[in-house]
Amino acid sequence: MPTDPPLPHPPATRYGPGFATHGTRHKKPKNGLVIIGFLVGLAALGVAFVPVAGIAAWPLAVIGMTLSVIGLIKIKKGEADKKGMGVAGLALSIGGLLAASGLLVYTTFFTTGESGLHIPAVSGDKNKVEFVVSASGGATVRFGTLSDQRTVTTPGSTDDWNGTASFNSGDYMLTVTADTRNASVSNQIACSILVNGKKVAENKGATIALCTANTG
Repeated sequence: MPTDPPLPHPPATRYGPGFATHGTRHKKPKNGLVIIGFLVGLAALGVAFVPVAGIAAWPLAVIGMTLSVIGLIKIKKGEADKKGMGVAGLALSIGGLLAASGLLVYTTFFTTGESGLHIPAVSGDKNKVEFVVSASGGATVRFGTLSDQRTVTTPGSTDDWNGTASFNSGDYMLTVTADTRNASVSNQIACSILVNGKKVAENKGATIALCTANTG
């Protein structure tokens, strides 16, 4: 007795628990670590060239490298994305570290003269400071920095009084104050500060004049 051939089975589908449906793909989660690592690495490279503040490049670079490496490990495991940003963050962090190291080596071995602000100026320093006071009736002058000042008394003369200082590197708050020796004398006073020949501060008054400037 003839029998009908068996009907073909429908193709198996991956429906049910543990199976993904057709046409759907698992999205990799965003990689916040490499984003932060990129931003921190960028900050490290940028701050490495800023005087005084450049010391912050060291911890920023280490943090940027650490976050970028951890983020790249997650990418390799297939747990996250943004590989390009992770590589860029790592490169920026390494660049910041190298820049900070290079500037430290240059400052240590290639700059000449001693550190700090010298009053009066010394010949070996790279940067020259000039304090100028004009007081025809004479004045008491205090000049230098907020923490290190000299005091002189200028004679009654129409000629300007000049004081000097010098430094190689660093950030200093320069100041010069001039006031009359005798309050009964009407004396127009003027002061100014020059760094490497460029005037960075000036002021004048009837009995007192104060000038301040930052070398940074």
